[in-house]
Amino acid sequence: MAWNGDNRGQSMQLGATLLFGFLVMALTTAQATFVPNAVADAELDHSQQAEGQLVELSTAVTATSAAGTPQPTAITLGPDYPPLPLFVVPPPGAGTLRTTTPETVRIENAAGVTTTQSFDSYWTGATRSYATRALSFRPTYRELDGAPIYRIEYGMLVTNYSGDARVDLADGRDPLVDGTEITVPVVGGDLDMRSRGTESLVVERVTQGTTVSVADDGNPIRLSLPTTVPAETWREEIVGDEPTVDSVSVSGGVATITLDASKTYELTLNRIVAGTSTSKPTATYLRNTTAAGWPYPFDVRDRYNDRVHEPTTIWAYREGNFGRPADKFSIPEEPLPGLAGDVCYTLQRGLTDGDRPSTYGSPAGSCE
Repeated sequence: MAWNGDNRGQSMQLGATLLFGFLVMALTTAQATFVPNAVADAELDHSQQAEGQLVELSTAVTATSAAGTPQPTAITLGPDYPPLPLFVVPPPGAGTLRTTTPETVRIENAAGVTTTQSFDSYWTGATRSYATRALSFRPTYRELDGAPIYRIEYGMLVTNYSGDARVDLADGRDPLVDGTEITVPVVGGDLDMRSRGTESLVVERVTQGTTVSVADDGNPIRLSLPTTVPAETWREEIVGDEPTVDSVSVSGGVATITLDASKTYELTLNRIVAGTSTSKPTATYLRNTTAAGWPYPFDVRDRYNDRVHEPTTIWAYREGNFGRPADKFSIPEEPLPGLAGDVCYTLQRGLTDGDRPSTYGSPAGSCE
């Protein structure tokens, strides 16, 4: 009697093998499609969150510039990918928030309006230059294509999609030009944050917000501002509708604003620091003053027009004898030396050119 072989065990093994193979194929397919889609969704959510936080940061910069009160903000630099059991989820990329390399803001043809306490010894129509930076945020995404680069400049958030810039103006910002008021914020400091998490940032204003009355020196006042924003946006959204703005142009990454030459303007320069900074404004010029309670006929100002409160050495020279100092003293600690006759005072020893703002000639003399 012949016995037929029992193949039921082999069939079960074959079926289990096929089922495992189908499961591996399904997981592989899901890994290749579901995981990238989930990662892209998380990156899209982060992009929208980061843009909202950057609007808050630009508002903080604006508020700090206007009020002088430090404004803390937080920004999430990297996306948070959801946990997916059975799947391999890559680690999120780190985003970078940093200050850009310094560029130059220029103010041309602005002359101080002459009064008994004017700033016309420094604001003579000569071009005044100030280094400034922008704040730049660049996210790192694995799946989301076309992620923008963000930049905060002059109280606005610039969202740049492959050369197509969109501008969001911060709430409560001081316009660069508002009628006859000119407010120029310049940004300093070294900032370089690279992280996947949430980072805190405090921006501070390190100037006093001193306002100077200026008019043109015979040529219209011009502001030259480094920018990534096209001329059309400057004209239509930023300053083009101001009645005192004669023209706006952009060339070589610099916006040039030309102002109505018939007006007198109130100019304020505010320096904002993001990150670390070891530099501070230094003594630049001497300004006539008759302030009540101030024992000197002049005070010491920095390039932002603020009074310098640290003791500053002043050199005194007799008119016609500029080869050797007659005396030196420290303002505001020591009294003026008792020198009779024509006297010249200077911030720098031997610098006695009457055309330079760091000199002051007494009413009876000069620095020439």
